[in-house]
Amino acid sequence: MKKLFLFLLLMSCVVKADVVKPALVEISIFSDKKIEVSIDLSLEAAITGIGTQYDSTSEAPNSAEYDDLRLLRPKELESRFEIFQPKFLDSIRLSIDGRRQELQLESSFIDIVGYTKRPRKSIITYYVKLNKAPKSIAWQFGKVHGDSALRYRVYKKDEYTWSEWIWLRNGSSSGKILIDEHETISTTQRVLEFVSIGFDHVIPSGWDHLLFIVGMALSTVLWRRLLLLVTTFTVAHTITLGLSMYEVIDISARIVEPLIAFSISYVAIENILLKQSIVRKSFIVFLFGLIHGLGFASMLKDFDMAPETFLVTLISFNVGVELAQIVIVLGVVFVVVFHKKFIKNYRKFLIIPVSVVIAIIGFWWGVERVIG
Repeated sequence: MKKLFLFLLLMSCVVKADVVKPALVEISIFSDKKIEVSIDLSLEAAITGIGTQYDSTSEAPNSAEYDDLRLLRPKELESRFEIFQPKFLDSIRLSIDGRRQELQLESSFIDIVGYTKRPRKSIITYYVKLNKAPKSIAWQFGKVHGDSALRYRVYKKDEYTWSEWIWLRNGSSSGKILIDEHETISTTQRVLEFVSIGFDHVIPSGWDHLLFIVGMALSTVLWRRLLLLVTTFTVAHTITLGLSMYEVIDISARIVEPLIAFSISYVAIENILLKQSIVRKSFIVFLFGLIHGLGFASMLKDFDMAPETFLVTLISFNVGVELAQIVIVLGVVFVVVFHKKFIKNYRKFLIIPVSVVIAIIGFWWGVERVIG
């Protein structure tokens, strides 16, 4: 019970945290020799130096400062950023034709405090005025900020000229990008990139989805039943992920996020019951899978994608999610089978205690998201 209490105490810290999301950087090159750099990021994370090297903000030593910033009104946070901005500009680098440029602030957008269980959206836009048209660009986001994604375009009115997204890990540079040679990413590269993003969205970043899958996997050691539950969940979240990405359905995160949390709690509570109906369980998992698909879509929508690569990106992301799901299920099955072999009453010492912890965490999350 002591270990169970310590685990619950640890998770109580996690539930207060935000996932650290990579920044999205867009560079636009205009015909009047102006270059615009738009950075979609968490200002709170940038100011406190919390990058994607942390799975969640609670893991960072200055998480308390992040939480304080997260509660500031937009104007108050903007004032804090003005003080921090010189340091921020030192941490990023835009080079044109091999020369580093001095960025000038053009505009800033900071969302309302809003729903405090997901990072607040902020967009900072800088510009550079050149004397001649650029031949090459290079971008680097500071290592302290961790991962980022970059795309660029030579602006043409009413035309989609964005490059493919370039994923930059751990503050790495984009390298020299030739403007005249619009770089394209092969289908294979795109598939691998978004499979990785989908996997990362669950392991290690997606605590919601991770705990739901653990709770679901704890419900049975019979492989046919487990396969049915996993397949049901996969089909369900694939349906709503696709419908949401194609803008057929659109449900507010204020509704979706609490429902996801309570679904975690419900699935875990069912594990405590002695008699479980696989038919009822499958139906419930399907309904909750539909909700989780909407959660997956909220992340993927951050990437504005070209129409011709949309379907490949969507499928690749979903494959990454499924691979992460398989890893979690196999890990849970291994632990359960191991305990079942050496501990006679494994339900009492493993299934029930872990399910109780998951149920409490899910309920806690749900309440916080309703009132947050």
